Parts: sequence; C-alpha cells; structure tokens
Amino acid sequence: MTLLVTDEVLQAALANQVEAMVYLSSMEVYGQPKATCQTTEEDLGYVDLTNVRSSYPEGKRMSELLCNSYAEQYGLRVVTARLAQVFGAGVLPGENRVFAQFARSAMQGEDIVLHTTGQSEGNYVYAMDAVKAILLLLQKGEAKQAYNVANEASHLTIKAMAEMVQQEFGAPDAKVVIDIPKENMGYAPDVKLWLSSQKLQRLGWRPTVGLKESYARLIQWLKEQASE
Repeated sequence: MTLLVTDEVLQAALANQVEAMVYLSSMEVYGQPKATCQTTEEDLGYVDLTNVRSSYPEGKRMSELLCNSYAEQYGLRVVTARLAQVFGAGVLPGENRVFAQFARSAMQGEDIVLHTTGQSEGNYVYAMDAVKAILLLLQKGEAKQAYNVANEASHLTIKAMAEMVQQEFGAPDAKVVIDIPKENMGYAPDVKLWLSSQKLQRLGWRPTVGLKESYARLIQWLKEQASE
C-alpha cells in the first residue's frame, strides 16, 4: 500500500509539474545499523525479513528507491526526509506512541509502565523543527538524496526518557516500572541508533526545541485539549 500511494503522489507531481517534492521516510529504514557511532544517511543496516513488522521499514526503503527512480527517469526533484520520531504540541488526541503514553501517565500521577526493558535508543525532533526542515528541503534539498531530520541532543534510551519524564513532570510518589508481558506484543527489537543530522545542518537547519521543552509543550497541549 505504501508503495502504491507513493507512486500515485509521484505521478501527480509529474502531471502538475511541481518544482520539488519531499518524501517523508522514517529512521526505521536503518534497521539494525552497522555504525558504532552516529548514523549517517549512508549507514543502512540489517532488516530481518522473517519479522512481519519489517514490512514497514522495507516499504519505506522501496518507496525511497521509487522516488529516486522518478528523479532519474523524469528529472523530478524528489528529496527524502528520514524523520526521527516527531512530537510536541498538536499531536492527535488518539496518539498512542510511547511518548504520548509517558506524558499521559505523568499528567495523571501514575507510574510509567514499560513493556520492554527500554534499551532501544530513541531519536526525536520537535514538530515545528521538523516542519522547518521539510520546507528547507523543498528549497535546497538535492534530488535523489536523503536527509536525517533529528535533534541530535534529543537522543536517549526509552527507559532514560521515561525516567526523565517521571522526574520532570510526574508525581513525587510515582515511578518507572518494567512489566514485560509473557505473550509477544509485536514490539520492535532493541535498536542502537543515534541519527546524525549534519547533512541537513549543512543546508542551514538547526533544531530549536529540546526534549524536555518538547514534553512541556506536549503536556500543556494535552491539558488544553482535555479542558475543552
């Protein structure tokens, strides 16, 4: 489905003779990266094709290749933005990714419960910083090139993020609890990934909102939505 929709968008871009297009990809294309330090756009790693969840990163990889094929064959200026996890004020009410779960638990004075050991490394970027990056890529991004969109300083393990949220925004008597269910919940395997955004920064982009402030704005947004 991802590939079919991407192809439809590319055909529409050609038909309407757009000046540029940005394909929104994901940091998940890196799979299990080989790099032992920060991951650049050239450091694609291993994706386990026996894991059915791998359909997502593989679909993103195939869509990136399709975009580059259109650029090669038709001269369409297509640029890829490999987004870190984007959040902040403005998330949808039904958002259920871990950052939203952590925020809601802190708001309600509850323990933050992890269903894994929390050793995966998260990479994040504030929503407005991501929008600025996309607009910059429309202007200055190079065709057939991918750019990581991540705040390099907003990088830590899931467990460390839970502990930060609990300390900064949670109730004094609440804590971070690890409760791993016996059944397979379909979670992605632990990933050691620290995205480099140097390629994007060379175009002039700079992140402006860190992880703590992102959470402060997210929680304020959620409170405002709850009071309406």
